[in-house]
Amino acid sequence: MKSTYAHSLTLLLIAVPMALAFTACGGNDSGLYQVKGRLTHDGEPIPQMKIIFVPEDTGIHPESYATTDTEGRFEMKVVSTPGVAPGKHTVFVQDPAAVQGGKTSTDKAYLAVLKKYGDEESSPFTITIEEDLPDLELKLD
Repeated sequence: MKSTYAHSLTLLLIAVPMALAFTACGGNDSGLYQVKGRLTHDGEPIPQMKIIFVPEDTGIHPESYATTDTEGRFEMKVVSTPGVAPGKHTVFVQDPAAVQGGKTSTDKAYLAVLKKYGDEESSPFTITIEEDLPDLELKLD
């Protein structure tokens, strides 16, 4: 009986601080910050583009993603939970149609964005998330 109590106490002493630390690092109960906005290139919205935020601390935080609507608007999510983990992220984009084996847009601006920002390793775009960003304009110029 004594070992069960000690085991329970140990779990409690580990679990409570971890839970508090995780929930304290974001704008809501998930520990994630709300990030919504618009993706643009030369001032024009970029429709139907997948955006991926890859955290610098990949072992600790998951990546977030969104797909823009016809007006370039997006809301970042981690799986199905809205938000982005705090910290520095590399931002890159993908053509959702190409990822799914469909036809890629031939629009020159769309292709220019894919060329410059379409690879996680070579994308020059980074962003640091430290608060909710409900009206972010991601300018990929």
